[in-house]
Formats: sequence, C-alpha cells, structure tokens
Amino acid sequence: MKNLFLVLLGTILFSCKQNDKDAINAVERKGLNLEKLDFNEKPLKILKSKIDSNVNNDPDFMKKGYSMPFDYPVGYKVEAWNGKDSFYGKAYYSKIIDSIAYYQNIYFNRIAFLTHDNKTVAILADAELKSDTVYNEFVKQLERQFGTPTFRPQTTEDVFYEWTANDRRIQIDYARGFSMEVSSGQKTDTREIINMKMLIFNRTEAAKIDSIQQKNYAKTKEYKVMQGDFKLYKNDPQKNIILMGSILNEKFK
Repeated sequence: MKNLFLVLLGTILFSCKQNDKDAINAVERKGLNLEKLDFNEKPLKILKSKIDSNVNNDPDFMKKGYSMPFDYPVGYKVEAWNGKDSFYGKAYYSKIIDSIAYYQNIYFNRIAFLTHDNKTVAILADAELKSDTVYNEFVKQLERQFGTPTFRPQTTEDVFYEWTANDRRIQIDYARGFSMEVSSGQKTDTREIINMKMLIFNRTEAAKIDSIQQKNYAKTKEYKVMQGDFKLYKNDPQKNIILMGSILNEKFK
C-alpha cells in the first residue's frame, strides 16, 4: 500500500511539473509567431492598447503639416523620395513588452507593422541578445531554412544578411550599445547590449519600392531612398557598395 501511495504521489508530482512546464511554454509562446506571417495581419487589432504613439511621430512635422501621426516615412513632404507620391503608408510600433513576438527560439520585445493602401506589407521586430553567439547561431538557423543569403555585407564593419523566400524578403542586422544604471551611493553599473532587428518584407511590395527608386534615379540622376526603419539594405547605396559604385561610375564616366 505504501509503495502504491509513493507511485501515485510521484505520478501527481510529475503531472504537476509537466503542467507547470506546459504553462511556462504557453506564456513564452503567447506572442506573435513571425514565422507564420502571411501579410494579412491587422496591426490595430493585434496591438490594440499596446501601440506606442510616441514612435514614428514628430511633433514639429505635425505642427507644420509635413506628416501626420503614424505616417511613413516621417516628414515625407520635407524629404520627398518620390516627388508628390512620397507618402507611403502608416507604421505602427508596439510598446516594449517581453516576448511580444518570436521566431523559433528568438524572442522579441518590440514589433512594428508597415502598411500600404491599408494592407500590411512589412513587419519589423527588435530583440535584445545576450551575445554575438546567439546572433551567429540565428544566422545559421536561417541559412538552414532559406539557404545562402541573397545579400550580405561587402565590408567587415557590417553584420547584416538578407534572404529571399517565395513571398518575402528577410533581413537581420544587429548593433552594439551600452546601458548605464546609476544608484545613489552605488557604483555605476554598465553593461553591453546587443540589439537585433529582423525585417520581414512582402517580396512583391519590396520590388515595387526598388523599381520606384530606380525609375526616379533614371529621371533625376539623384538616387533617393525611402528612409525609415523598414529600409531594405540591398537597394540602399549606403549599404550596397556595388550599387554605390555603379551610381558613381555613371556620374563621373
């Protein structure tokens, strides 16, 4: 009887631990699964009260009528990348919330949606990583999933990559920074922060932006890029040295 009681007790404890583990996993996975995006997402429905209204807004621009809240790019009337059609859409950023989204084993604390003609065309996600190793492993993970990157840095200073899939372009980049915590009577605590950005852009819509930039350059001989957080590096001369070289060669040949 005693042995039976111990077996039952062990079963109950195992069951409780398993339930606790399942509950933890459910909490961890409650955010938006970025791997399952289909560009039919509704930002206002997903974010609701989680929208950070201070991001992507410039009070001075709004006061002067250069752009309205959530307009993308901000101040499009001042920096007209596409003439009278420089307004592209709306960008909605979330507040910083732990595990608001995830991509396999990477968890993000902020996401943003870019819309064009009221349809989601891109999603941007931010994550704070513990080390370079996590970033490098994520690169390998995406290589296993999508193959060799279709665009990568041409210098040793940058650490970004882009993959082209059936319906999307995926870009990741990371930057180092530092945070400081100062407490009265305590030594200043400084720690390194590694922030990774992951941009998932609808492939068709990205190609349209590329085409607009190229056509505008052909007309004006001035290469203007749509500025902002949703910029794909492959068609930015500041990131694509080969593109910059071809522009300079055409100007000075």
